[in-house]
Amino acid sequence: MTLSVSPALAAAERWSGLADTVFQNYGRDQGLPHPVPTALAQDRDGFLWIGTQGGLARWDGYRFKSYTANPDVPGSLPSDFIKSLHVDSRGRLWVGANGLALYNAAQDRFETIPLGAINGRPDIGAIADDGAGGLWVGTEDGLRHLAPDGHTVTALRAGDPGATGLPAGRVQAALRDRMGGLWVGTVAGLAHRASAAGTLTAVPLGDGPAANVSALFQDEDGRLWVGTIRSGLFVIDRPGAAPRLVGPNATDLLGWISAIAPAGPHEIWVGLRNRSIVAIDTATMARHVIRHDRALPNSLAHDDIWAITRDSAGSVWVGGTGGLSYHPRDSGLISTIFGGASARTDSLSASDVFAIMPSQDGSSGQGRVWLGFFDGGVDVVDPLGGRVAALRPDPARPEDALPSDIVYSMAQDEAGRVYIATRRGVYRADGAATAVRRVTLSGRDPAAATMSLRFIDGQLWVGGEGDGLRAYALDGPGATPGHLVYDGPGAPAGKRLSDPTVRALLAGTAHDVWVGTRNGLNHIDLATGAVEHIPPVPGDPQALADPYVTSLLIDAKGRLWVGTFGGGLSLMTGRDAGGRPRFRHFGLAQGLPHVNVCSLQMDGAGVIWAGTDDGLARIDPETLEVRAVRRADGSALVDYFVGASATTPAGEALFGSKGGLTVVRPGLQPAWRFAAPVVVTDLRVGGQPMPAGRIYDAANPLVLSPDANSLAVEFAALDYTAPVRNRYAYRLDGYDHDWIAADVNRRLAVYTNLPPGDYTLRLRGSNRDGVWAERDLALPLRVLPAWYQHVWLRLLVAAAMVVAMTLLVRWRTGYLRRRQAELEHQIAERTADLRAANDRLLHLATTDPLTGCDNRRHFMERAREMIALANRHGTPLTLAILDLDDFKQVNDTYGHPGGDAVLALTGRVIGAHVRSTDLVGRIGGEEFALLMPHTAAYGARLLAERLRQAICDGVVETDGGPIRVTASLGLAELRKGEDLDALYVRADAALYLAKQSGRNRVEMTLPAE
Repeated sequence: MTLSVSPALAAAERWSGLADTVFQNYGRDQGLPHPVPTALAQDRDGFLWIGTQGGLARWDGYRFKSYTANPDVPGSLPSDFIKSLHVDSRGRLWVGANGLALYNAAQDRFETIPLGAINGRPDIGAIADDGAGGLWVGTEDGLRHLAPDGHTVTALRAGDPGATGLPAGRVQAALRDRMGGLWVGTVAGLAHRASAAGTLTAVPLGDGPAANVSALFQDEDGRLWVGTIRSGLFVIDRPGAAPRLVGPNATDLLGWISAIAPAGPHEIWVGLRNRSIVAIDTATMARHVIRHDRALPNSLAHDDIWAITRDSAGSVWVGGTGGLSYHPRDSGLISTIFGGASARTDSLSASDVFAIMPSQDGSSGQGRVWLGFFDGGVDVVDPLGGRVAALRPDPARPEDALPSDIVYSMAQDEAGRVYIATRRGVYRADGAATAVRRVTLSGRDPAAATMSLRFIDGQLWVGGEGDGLRAYALDGPGATPGHLVYDGPGAPAGKRLSDPTVRALLAGTAHDVWVGTRNGLNHIDLATGAVEHIPPVPGDPQALADPYVTSLLIDAKGRLWVGTFGGGLSLMTGRDAGGRPRFRHFGLAQGLPHVNVCSLQMDGAGVIWAGTDDGLARIDPETLEVRAVRRADGSALVDYFVGASATTPAGEALFGSKGGLTVVRPGLQPAWRFAAPVVVTDLRVGGQPMPAGRIYDAANPLVLSPDANSLAVEFAALDYTAPVRNRYAYRLDGYDHDWIAADVNRRLAVYTNLPPGDYTLRLRGSNRDGVWAERDLALPLRVLPAWYQHVWLRLLVAAAMVVAMTLLVRWRTGYLRRRQAELEHQIAERTADLRAANDRLLHLATTDPLTGCDNRRHFMERAREMIALANRHGTPLTLAILDLDDFKQVNDTYGHPGGDAVLALTGRVIGAHVRSTDLVGRIGGEEFALLMPHTAAYGARLLAERLRQAICDGVVETDGGPIRVTASLGLAELRKGEDLDALYVRADAALYLAKQSGRNRVEMTLPAE
């Protein structure tokens, strides 16, 4: 979660004070050896290394490889608590723990470097280059200098020659600046040495007691930032300048500053222990705080920050007590504002944004945005200042408060009043959102569900849920002197819409209106009042793609775009000779992330944006290229609502989603050009692991011996922004004719039993946008021949085989002819037996043997298929659950044989009453399910009553006397988009009602709305 603490930052960019900083979090469940990362670094190859309190991990974008301390294993870490990580000028990884270790990538092991006697714990708190191939190492009692030979160590403590100004005590930070100077931070202050021949001198930080220096960083402009423990943050603007305190009253920086790292151009992040992150604009010194919010799964993992680093792609990694948090680099054009139970008081009060309306009132609300929610209520948001007003629902006051139900749409009149469409009527609020009243519109029930509102030519057009479309002239408060009716009560035949539920309204360009419904597109000529129906036409590829129209847009070129639920996007390209509209379609193949298009907007740059059920899509208005926009592009929300979108006067496209609001600023979305390095992450020869970091070349190839002639190479392209979108391929030169694509979830090149010879295995990977790395990773191989693979032996064996084959051919030919006839006869007999056995097995596997109905597993499988088909075609379907009443008493009185006889009778009765297209299953002991396709609830109820009566009339004769039973049934009709689980819950609720109402009856939930 992001909290604005600086007015300068809030004024710098709209929405910046509301936008949340989005993270992806990793912990022990994802493979980290310990949930507290304490140090971070990226090596020369591009791997991210994470030091934790319980070992070291290497991240390749797909999995963590862990390293821990084990005294019994040579080459392991010196200890598990990692204090510091450093990649030197030669690309080598150094690990500071309870001792110093160097990672040997060629052997995949660590070499511990002795540093001599240390007065105190052997913790390594800081590591820095010396500029000559050696290292400065911070310890508990001062500095150690490790010479370029990797072995010679020189101690440098406070008071030693050359370190007279070095503050005493533990060294916690060390930095070599761009001018070659050395900066050292200790528990007792800061010291600086301008050159290798100079002396460390103390640098005072303020006028108070000596500061406990905990972090050092030099930014892109050359400023040196000094973090302390409880003394604040200092900056040295230029060489020789005195340190100055950043924000003398900055309480947000008065803690334990544990890390300072770049986060973007002229932006640094300052991490604090138990205090979160402070982001600082280094040009303006504006700050804002990034905190953990337990209500938001994509917030910072924890406020206790240990380490921060920026990787080569520009993304930021944060290590803290709650795990590893990753903030991918994005263009900055897209922001996410989470809603709901956030700790923020200025953000959205609810999570699911269902309606959006930018205010047009120049006097009192310019620039503000009204947001309606799924659970009712409205927020008024100022993009520069957060939430400024709200209308809260109150079911107890239906006339002067909003209901606790969906807000579908909003529209503002010229007087600044806002009309709010809800599932329980239309309301009107004043422009300041201080009061609201329900509006009574002539010809409509005041509590009727209203899905669309729009002012067109001074009239308020009202689209209902099942009662059509009306246009009202509102001359004064509450006045409705006249209205045009389309598909409502009293509408003439010529004004009938293709469906009475209106989901989208749009003013056309020629005194006309476009209307989207659940069953087609409609075009209204306002001059004549005529309505043109535009349905999809099966078999016509240029007709409308799908009948369920969710959204409409006319772009800057005057073209009509139609969003549909199930058919993707349709662009109207004109009309044919017969006057029929012609469309060009955009679906998954053209780049849409989902075929359910819920909303459409055009930003201030003319770019078209579509909100779908699986994220946003960007459509270039010139080339019509479609590009899915994902989390790595800055879009953290994916499930957008129908009609929940708008474009602000500033040109920002806003989209409401499950979870919050997405803001898309106008501007060019840059292509992702990051060159992802390709690395080997795992290497196995003959099934045995080999060091993957070893460098192989033509003079030193990887050798496969005859007894280990198999190779498995796992590889990865290190673009961490969206690894699932990376592409992979491999080719073995000398063996493969072309590149072989590798699945992103199994990036393996596997070869076995290769012929002897020299080969080159080429591995290639792309970034998230599919741009291949400029260079392939080449792995030279040499496969040694086995004794039987030498050329002379092969020639001798070939000659002997020719002679032997000649002698065998004649004998073998005769034998095979005799056997052929015998085998053909046996095969025919066994094939027939096998078919019969398979039929019996299939019946046994899918059928309940007692009742003859489908068993539960088979019923559930077929039911999901039938429900998916009904949802696709929009046909009715009803589920009935039948339960025998007081069946336990039957078993208790007549025993299980009597109960089984009753169950068998029930199966026969159901089978005698259903159609061949119906699906019947026994899903529990005395519980049956009946799925009736192409059957609405009321038709299904008739069948259910007949079943109930037939079971009630049935008698089972047993030695203990006749058995009579009754049954209760619960029915539920499928609602659009509903799955089996939800449908089953509603049918089961109806069954429960039947039981509670006296048994031996049929109950059902209301049909789909």
